[in-house]
Amino acid sequence: MIIDEKRCECVTVGVELFGNARLLAGRRKLDVDVARDCTLGSVAASIARRCPALVGTVIRQDLSGFLDSYTVNLNGVEFITDDHRELNRGDSLLLFSSQAGG
Repeated sequence: MIIDEKRCECVTVGVELFGNARLLAGRRKLDVDVARDCTLGSVAASIARRCPALVGTVIRQDLSGFLDSYTVNLNGVEFITDDHRELNRGDSLLLFSSQAGG
């Protein structure tokens, strides 16, 4: 059986929290480990493990992703609108409310 090593590789990314997410987490930033080739659901689940207070208010109860009122930006350059994304070590994800602008 051949395993795609790129798919299994983990990377550490920074997550900057804004608005209500920051207040609930009690912190401005955290680092999470995710698969390099990941989904927003797996990113949300990694964040939930580090900050369980975000589950149900920022992250869906089933950890499958973020609530519709939240948006994720990659490196301050682009909003992630697709579920599947390749991340690189050192990338920064910005998580904020799309309704209040952060």
